[in-house]
Amino acid sequence: MTVGLVLALLGTRCAAAGQRSQEMVVRLSTPIASYSPAGTRFEAKVIGPVVRAGVDLLPSGSVISGKVTKSASVRFGVLRERAMLEVEFDGCQLPDGAVVECDVALEGVDNAREKVSENRIHGVLAAGHPYSWLNGIWYRPGALLVTRSAFGLTGAGGEIYTHIATTPLGAVALITSEMLLYRLPDPEIELPAGTDLQVQVEVYGDLAPSPEKLVPLPAELSEWVAAQPEEVYRPDKSLAGDIIHLVFIGSRAQVEQAFLASGWTTVQPLTRRSFVHMYSALLAMKADPTAPIAPLVYRGKTDSLSFQKTLNTVAKRHHIRIWPASIPGEETQVWLAAATHDTTITLDDKHLTLTHRIDKFVDRERSMVVNDLASAGCVAGVGLEPRPTAVRLSGSGKPSVTDGDAVVLFLNDCGGPQLADSEMQKLQRRRFTLAMRRFFLADRQYLWRDNVYYWVYRASRSLYQRKSRTASDVE
Repeated sequence: MTVGLVLALLGTRCAAAGQRSQEMVVRLSTPIASYSPAGTRFEAKVIGPVVRAGVDLLPSGSVISGKVTKSASVRFGVLRERAMLEVEFDGCQLPDGAVVECDVALEGVDNAREKVSENRIHGVLAAGHPYSWLNGIWYRPGALLVTRSAFGLTGAGGEIYTHIATTPLGAVALITSEMLLYRLPDPEIELPAGTDLQVQVEVYGDLAPSPEKLVPLPAELSEWVAAQPEEVYRPDKSLAGDIIHLVFIGSRAQVEQAFLASGWTTVQPLTRRSFVHMYSALLAMKADPTAPIAPLVYRGKTDSLSFQKTLNTVAKRHHIRIWPASIPGEETQVWLAAATHDTTITLDDKHLTLTHRIDKFVDRERSMVVNDLASAGCVAGVGLEPRPTAVRLSGSGKPSVTDGDAVVLFLNDCGGPQLADSEMQKLQRRRFTLAMRRFFLADRQYLWRDNVYYWVYRASRSLYQRKSRTASDVE
């Protein structure tokens, strides 16, 4: 029995109990931000479940409405160093206009740098960015702590100030140069129309869940898909977490149109220039929509097409690699694809380069691609091919977890990118306001966090939490 079938049976069982719950993806139709006044109304359209399990609690196209209950802008950075946005959902409406009694809780903002807890979105610390190495090693204690001299602990900034800023004029010149060269990331929370939210939906009453409509696959296509190897490898021939779990039936133009219409962007090749651009985005705490992805190999070849989708950070993104294929005796063009979700970015100590870490539960990304392309009107039909031999279980030693199923998408001709109904009205800050905000935020960061005492506290707290989790696991 596949994981998908088990989840489908669980969904049906919950439906019989009269109260159902499902994790779903909804897409904002109206923008909201940390400077949106309390009471601001917004709507979000249901795109689909986070994991497709044969039953949809709310059909695609349903509308969930809500309002901003509390917001806090950073402004000058005197009272707040983090932005905050709290929302409340208060209505569910089916595509036919029928109102449904429901409870909705916000669980996450897709590909966002911000964190979410209890319907509240917490902004980032703009002053806690990688440029803080200028203030000293204490921003990120590491192996250098052992080899650096005590004088060097003040960092590059300390040495510069010691040698240059000996006069008021030198200090002014140095501070002005630093503010011009190193911009502080914008700390405000801005969620434009088209932003995807992960929500937990509970529906009450006698609403019957919508069964997923699957088209039967022709016998030849079914046998061919089942026979295709699913393993994808890195250039060093080690097994990657990516797995072939999507099949597109359509021309190259239809594949490209489908992803572009769904808000995805093409990927730049990995070059020195594209790497520097991506690294700059990391430092600035913003997105790089065309950031390169590492090459992977399937059947001895790298991908022919690749796309990605992100929001406001280079650390998180959806991305997909696509290889052309052909069915013997058939003229229909076929494409095999592996999609994964980058959840964080780290430094690869071995190769001294930046690398992403993926969500090992790759079925979520498979569902995300299906939901995205279907909501853009680019899918004529969806089929499913179970592959018991491709199942990867947790603890099996494989780099990912999956039920092994391959989803087949029959593509059609679709239009261009879906434009948002309304645009984000961003705050226009004067240069004086930005300069004052940077001054206050940087000083708060320096006083509270850029010191050894803070990092000893963080380390002690982390060890205590780890011991507490270990003790609870033993119990």
